[in-house]
Amino acid sequence: MKKIIYFTFVIAFSILIIGGCTNNQTEVEDTPQSIEEVSDYEVPKVYASFYPIWDFAQRIGGERIDLELIIPAGADPHHFEISARGLADMENADLIFLNGLEFEPWENDLRSIAQGNVISLGEYARPLPFGDDHHSHGHDHNHDHDGEDNHEHGLMDPHVWLDPNRAIDMSSALLDALISIAPSNENYYKANFEELKDELDELDRKYSALKDIENKKPIVVSHNSYGYISDTYGIEFYSISGMSAEQEPSLRVLSNIIELVREKNIEVIFFEELANEKVAQTIASETGAKTDVLYTIEGMTEEEIQSGMGYISKMNENLNKILEAIQ
Repeated sequence: MKKIIYFTFVIAFSILIIGGCTNNQTEVEDTPQSIEEVSDYEVPKVYASFYPIWDFAQRIGGERIDLELIIPAGADPHHFEISARGLADMENADLIFLNGLEFEPWENDLRSIAQGNVISLGEYARPLPFGDDHHSHGHDHNHDHDGEDNHEHGLMDPHVWLDPNRAIDMSSALLDALISIAPSNENYYKANFEELKDELDELDRKYSALKDIENKKPIVVSHNSYGYISDTYGIEFYSISGMSAEQEPSLRVLSNIIELVREKNIEVIFFEELANEKVAQTIASETGAKTDVLYTIEGMTEEEIQSGMGYISKMNENLNKILEAIQ
């Protein structure tokens, strides 16, 4: 429920008029004047499903939203199940921001109690389907999963936030939603959005330098999460486990990946921050490569958040790792 915050500033002053003569009593006249200036703003109750959306909402809404994270910091979104109590807590929310694109399997349950207040930001970010051309390097190479591809996502790739341009799309939709329910904060929200957009534009400019690098090595990752980076910036990603982070690759897939690593002289095998590195470590041991984390930014820990890390810093860290891996 929306709250309204009031700030009152009272400026009081007195004018002392002192008059008299040597034999008269000094008279003091108090003439107090009060100037009261009142400003107020709405504070809508907002929920964000997972960290990147929480970060965008915090940057734009600032102190003029009451923001909560649905999936706890450090938790794996793929394994999170919302409780009946959690659903009840959100019944009276002013806005609930999800990624959508079947990233949150409990989305329909949420919409059943707060239908008009739930916004799937990924739908505003030009989503692309799994298996489209932008995934040809990351999925088609592993087409021989022997029927193992029982992934948890839908037909559309939900990892839209990993493209800074699409992150702007998501943030813009978030901005519009906030203004619609708290119009008195429009200028405040817009100013914060412009600051965030400038940083995302700068991030895009940094990533765009990847396009100009010649003879780039492909990148091997544990899970097919980076298709939007591939599509936008021209990087080849080969995923070990296709579209499911939990999927165990077949021996044939492992053999193909090991052959690729040796053939292309790939020096690092990436896995996600919340994933088991066992398979990546197996490939690294067979090929002499090392392992490292490439962030999806889905499960920022409380310690990372408190230390000031965020979407922008993690994306910059990813960029540095990609630059080292492809050269």
